Amino acid sequence: MKKEKTLIIFITLILVLLTGVSIIFILVPKQQNRVFAVWWWDNRLDDSYFDFAYNNNVNEIYYYSSSLNEKTNEFIAKANSKSIKVYWLIGECEWIENYEQLENKIKQFLEYQNNYENKFVGLHLDIEPHQFDDFENRKLELLTKFVELVIYIRNQFSQIWIEYDIPVWMHDEVFIKNIKKPVYEFIIDNCDRVTLMSYRDSYNEIFKCAEDEIKYAASVNKQINLGVETQKLEDNYITFFEEGKNFMYQELDRLKQITNYNFGIAIHHIKSWYELKD
Repeated sequence: MKKEKTLIIFITLILVLLTGVSIIFILVPKQQNRVFAVWWWDNRLDDSYFDFAYNNNVNEIYYYSSSLNEKTNEFIAKANSKSIKVYWLIGECEWIENYEQLENKIKQFLEYQNNYENKFVGLHLDIEPHQFDDFENRKLELLTKFVELVIYIRNQFSQIWIEYDIPVWMHDEVFIKNIKKPVYEFIIDNCDRVTLMSYRDSYNEIFKCAEDEIKYAASVNKQINLGVETQKLEDNYITFFEEGKNFMYQELDRLKQITNYNFGIAIHHIKSWYELKD
């Protein structure tokens, strides 16, 4: 009888523990598949930068190169051997008014994909309408043209994974085919993923300026990354340059803990992050 009671107690404890573990798994967001990416604007960097990225758990690289060749193939091979995905990073604001230039780049991308063993996962487009000199005078016009470009590229190249960098302020509403929506909603609707340039130097400010985009992306089942800045800039509040690496890592950890919404992190950019003080 005593043995039976002991067995019952033991089984009860096991069930309680298993139930508790299940509750924990339900309440805590899954972290293991979270994107941790970096912009890679300089393809002349030596291997110490790649080793730094790998040792800091980077699993995606947005790799800029004006031409695609064997050097590109070798870089992707090295990244893939470390389970790091590589996207081709390109972007010019002029493409908003000249589709042909962007289409030529996409043809170059497809030619590379067809002729080299190690391939990009997709395109990472950094097309910023606010880089036009007369943007303030043509703001609504240029934002509308940007949305039209995004929709056109989606329709023309639906077989390619295409994602965009967008700033946090694209909340202006525009009319496209009798539909009126904020610019950021149109962009999220018509690509595979966005990386939001949520450049702030504290976890709560990053989330505050990204909250609308995070919620909308979740509502339409789209992926989103939150970008953070590490360059030295005049406006200190948008970069972690002054605070350094350790403070940035601490804030990114806190950012992950304050919401159940799923999002990735992207660091801008590899060189300034590498050189950021500890």
